[in-house]
Amino acid sequence: MEKIVVFDWGGVIMHKYPIENNDKEAIIRAVKSYNQNLTDEEAWNIYFDTLPDENGVYISKQDDEQSKEKWIARLNARGNLNTTVEEFSKRFAEEYLKVDYYKDLVDYIYSLKGKCKLAIFSDLIYCCYPALANQVDLSEFDYVWLSYQIHEKKGNDRAFRIVEEGMNALPEDIMFIDDTSLNIENAKRMGWNTCQAQGFELDKIKASVNQFLNIENEHKLS
Repeated sequence: MEKIVVFDWGGVIMHKYPIENNDKEAIIRAVKSYNQNLTDEEAWNIYFDTLPDENGVYISKQDDEQSKEKWIARLNARGNLNTTVEEFSKRFAEEYLKVDYYKDLVDYIYSLKGKCKLAIFSDLIYCCYPALANQVDLSEFDYVWLSYQIHEKKGNDRAFRIVEEGMNALPEDIMFIDDTSLNIENAKRMGWNTCQAQGFELDKIKASVNQFLNIENEHKLS
């Protein structure tokens, strides 16, 4: 069975806090554009605290209209923002498009075509999609798994089961690259190969992928 290398987006492809020009700064800019009286910390906390609803369901990471409306209503109430789903989604996407990403890593991902299958497995809200699609050519990937589409976050095993079953792959044939310890531990429990790294650690990522694909061994035999 062909091997699959699965990449996270935030922190692996896209700059993530505290790296310069990161996702957190984009979120703060989006929230404060509707209420300049907020401090950066207040704007971040308003966003972060309203991601789940009162029942712990991450409504911000669902793509149905009812969840979107509920999330924006919570944002408006918590931060006195006075915006709409359409307005905030557009502003959020505009700010996320300004975030930097690791272009050398993206080039490396493309270089793996023909050596394995490629996948993205990311927790993100629906209005992050334009930035994701701008940073990578999604047609280069065999699989794209986004939390707001599968309605599960990487913080639970169900998300990993959905991805594994959808790829019709054996655990030992999957390599998962993510920057978050919890996600890596969940992947290990599934029996996946893992590499915990951020995008600036390209050498570390290459070494792990080479070992997984037996590329080094092939070079030694040639």
